[in-house]
Amino acid sequence: MIHVSRTITVPMARDAAFHQVAEFGRASEWDPGLVESRQETPGQPGLGTVFPIVAEFRGKRTPMNYEITEWEPTTRMVIEGTGEKATARDEIIFRDAPGGGCEITYTAALGMKGVLKLAEPFLKGTFNHMGDEAVAGLAKWLSQ
Repeated sequence: MIHVSRTITVPMARDAAFHQVAEFGRASEWDPGLVESRQETPGQPGLGTVFPIVAEFRGKRTPMNYEITEWEPTTRMVIEGTGEKATARDEIIFRDAPGGGCEITYTAALGMKGVLKLAEPFLKGTFNHMGDEAVAGLAKWLSQ
Protein backbone atom coordinates (compact mmCIF):
# COMPACT_ATOMS: atom_id res chain seq x y z
CA MET A 1 0.00 0.00 0.00
CA ILE A 2 1.14 3.51 -0.79
CA HIS A 3 0.06 6.18 1.72
CA VAL A 4 -0.16 9.91 1.04
CA SER A 5 -1.40 12.44 3.60
CA ARG A 6 -1.75 16.21 3.26
CA THR A 7 -3.35 18.92 5.40
CA ILE A 8 -4.68 22.18 4.00
CA THR A 9 -6.53 25.15 5.46
CA VAL A 10 -9.29 26.83 3.48
CA PRO A 11 -11.33 29.97 4.26
CA MET A 12 -14.64 28.09 4.05
CA ALA A 13 -16.54 27.06 7.21
CA ARG A 14 -16.15 23.40 8.21
CA ASP A 15 -19.75 22.33 7.46
CA ALA A 16 -19.71 24.02 4.02
CA ALA A 17 -16.32 22.49 3.16
CA PHE A 18 -17.53 19.05 4.23
CA HIS A 19 -20.63 19.24 2.05
CA GLN A 20 -18.61 20.47 -0.96
CA VAL A 21 -16.05 17.65 -0.68
CA ALA A 22 -18.81 15.07 -0.06
CA GLU A 23 -19.98 15.81 -3.59
CA PHE A 24 -17.23 13.50 -4.84
CA GLY A 25 -18.98 13.32 -8.20
CA ARG A 26 -17.43 16.75 -8.78
CA ALA A 27 -13.89 15.61 -7.88
CA SER A 28 -12.72 15.91 -11.49
CA GLU A 29 -13.25 19.68 -11.10
CA TRP A 30 -10.39 19.87 -8.57
CA ASP A 31 -8.30 16.70 -8.98
CA PRO A 32 -6.19 16.89 -12.16
CA GLY A 33 -5.64 13.11 -11.96
CA LEU A 34 -9.32 12.49 -12.71
CA VAL A 35 -10.76 12.86 -16.20
CA GLU A 36 -14.31 11.91 -15.21
CA SER A 37 -16.33 11.75 -12.01
CA ARG A 38 -20.02 11.59 -11.31
CA GLN A 39 -22.47 10.55 -8.61
CA GLU A 40 -24.38 7.39 -9.47
CA THR A 41 -26.56 7.13 -6.36
CA PRO A 42 -29.51 9.56 -6.44
CA GLY A 43 -30.00 12.19 -3.72
CA GLN A 44 -27.61 13.90 -1.36
CA PRO A 45 -24.25 12.18 -0.72
CA GLY A 46 -24.10 9.98 2.37
CA LEU A 47 -23.21 6.50 3.55
CA GLY A 48 -23.34 4.11 0.58
CA THR A 49 -23.27 6.78 -2.15
CA VAL A 50 -21.41 5.50 -5.23
CA PHE A 51 -19.21 7.58 -7.54
CA PRO A 52 -17.80 6.12 -10.77
CA ILE A 53 -14.57 7.90 -11.71
CA VAL A 54 -11.96 7.59 -14.44
CA ALA A 55 -8.40 8.33 -13.33
CA GLU A 56 -5.54 9.01 -15.70
CA PHE A 57 -2.23 7.53 -14.66
CA ARG A 58 0.83 7.69 -16.90
CA GLY A 59 -1.34 8.34 -19.94
CA LYS A 60 -3.73 5.46 -19.32
CA ARG A 61 -7.33 5.80 -18.20
CA THR A 62 -8.42 3.61 -15.31
CA PRO A 63 -12.09 3.36 -14.28
CA MET A 64 -12.88 2.85 -10.59
CA ASN A 65 -16.00 2.86 -8.45
CA TYR A 66 -15.82 4.77 -5.18
CA GLU A 67 -18.29 4.40 -2.31
CA ILE A 68 -18.70 6.34 0.91
CA THR A 69 -18.11 3.69 3.59
CA GLU A 70 -17.90 5.88 6.70
CA TRP A 71 -19.89 9.08 7.22
CA GLU A 72 -19.68 11.53 10.12
CA PRO A 73 -21.34 14.72 8.81
CA THR A 74 -19.17 17.85 8.99
CA THR A 75 -16.32 15.91 10.62
CA ARG A 76 -15.12 12.88 8.63
CA MET A 77 -15.80 10.70 5.64
CA VAL A 78 -14.12 7.63 4.18
CA ILE A 79 -14.50 6.79 0.53
CA GLU A 80 -13.19 3.50 -0.87
CA GLY A 81 -12.45 2.77 -4.50
CA THR A 82 -12.14 -0.44 -6.45
CA GLY A 83 -10.90 -0.90 -9.99
CA GLU A 84 -9.44 -3.62 -12.15
CA LYS A 85 -5.85 -2.68 -11.28
CA ALA A 86 -6.05 -0.95 -7.90
CA THR A 87 -7.93 -0.31 -4.67
CA ALA A 88 -8.02 2.96 -2.74
CA ARG A 89 -9.14 4.24 0.65
CA ASP A 90 -9.41 7.98 1.19
CA GLU A 91 -10.09 9.37 4.66
CA ILE A 92 -10.96 13.06 4.84
CA ILE A 93 -11.10 14.79 8.23
CA PHE A 94 -12.50 18.30 8.76
CA ARG A 95 -11.67 20.52 11.75
CA ASP A 96 -12.29 24.16 12.59
CA ALA A 97 -9.04 26.00 11.88
CA PRO A 98 -7.55 28.30 14.49
CA GLY A 99 -8.44 31.82 13.45
CA GLY A 100 -11.31 30.72 11.18
CA GLY A 101 -11.86 28.56 8.18
CA CYS A 102 -11.45 24.80 7.97
CA GLU A 103 -8.48 22.48 8.25
CA ILE A 104 -8.80 19.41 6.02
CA THR A 105 -6.56 16.36 6.36
CA TYR A 106 -6.78 14.13 3.30
CA THR A 107 -5.15 10.71 3.64
CA ALA A 108 -5.13 8.33 0.68
CA ALA A 109 -3.98 4.73 0.61
CA LEU A 110 -3.57 3.06 -2.77
CA GLY A 111 -2.89 -0.61 -3.35
CA MET A 112 -2.10 -2.17 -6.69
CA LYS A 113 -3.56 -5.53 -7.67
CA GLY A 114 -1.90 -8.64 -9.08
CA VAL A 115 1.55 -8.36 -10.58
CA LEU A 116 1.31 -4.55 -10.38
CA LYS A 117 1.70 -4.90 -6.60
CA LEU A 118 5.41 -5.45 -7.26
CA ALA A 119 5.65 -1.93 -8.71
CA GLU A 120 4.28 -0.18 -5.58
CA PRO A 121 7.69 0.81 -4.15
CA PHE A 122 8.59 2.49 -7.46
CA LEU A 123 5.32 4.42 -7.69
CA LYS A 124 5.49 6.23 -4.34
CA GLY A 125 7.08 9.37 -5.82
CA THR A 126 4.47 9.52 -8.58
CA PHE A 127 1.61 9.14 -6.11
CA ASN A 128 3.12 11.78 -3.81
CA HIS A 129 3.19 14.19 -6.76
CA MET A 130 -0.40 13.31 -7.67
CA GLY A 131 -1.43 13.86 -4.04
CA ASP A 132 0.23 17.29 -4.02
CA GLU A 133 -1.63 18.28 -7.20
CA ALA A 134 -4.98 16.95 -5.98
CA VAL A 135 -4.80 18.73 -2.61
CA ALA A 136 -3.63 21.97 -4.25
CA GLY A 137 -6.59 21.71 -6.62
CA LEU A 138 -8.95 21.06 -3.71
CA ALA A 139 -7.62 24.08 -1.78
CA LYS A 140 -8.08 26.32 -4.82
CA TRP A 141 -11.58 24.91 -5.53
CA LEU A 142 -12.72 25.48 -1.94
CA SER A 143 -11.28 29.00 -1.87
CA GLN A 144 -13.24 30.32 -4.86
